[in-house]
Amino acid sequence: MSRSFFQLATAAALCLSASTTFADQATLTITGRVLPGTCTLVAPAIALDPIKADELVQGDNKLKDGTLDFTGCVGVGKAKLSFAGAAADGDADRWKNTAATDAAAGVSVALLAGATGSTYLKNGDTGIEVVVSGATARYPLRAGYYLPAVAGVSAGAVETEIVVTADYE
Repeated sequence: MSRSFFQLATAAALCLSASTTFADQATLTITGRVLPGTCTLVAPAIALDPIKADELVQGDNKLKDGTLDFTGCVGVGKAKLSFAGAAADGDADRWKNTAATDAAAGVSVALLAGATGSTYLKNGDTGIEVVVSGATARYPLRAGYYLPAVAGVSAGAVETEIVVTADYE
């Protein structure tokens, strides 16, 4: 062997051994959290049946069934509902008639929880629980005209919008 080959081999060996002496090691830590999933919340419109002004009685009138439907639920055990909108003038338990044109006077809207019972759902209600089973859930409710007093009623349109928010757990 030639001397230059030996020197070159020695230099290469030193370089290789030098690179391994400068090796470093680190631990990569990855963290995360799986949060509750979601559902698709659908609130179909509730079209109240027409009623004549002289047929209205004080209290709830022509209650009509409706539902809040939850579909496509993944990783959800329950939903907590909250309700927001305009409360009726002088009546925090009912909803204001906000019809933009030709509004009926003296009439508000009642929204009740469940298919039966007398629990009103009102502006500011929170924490109303709906159990989710599998990928779906339903929350029954009823809506109707509400007449606080027989005097002061006039014919016209009745409308209100209520924002329903669902927080999932």
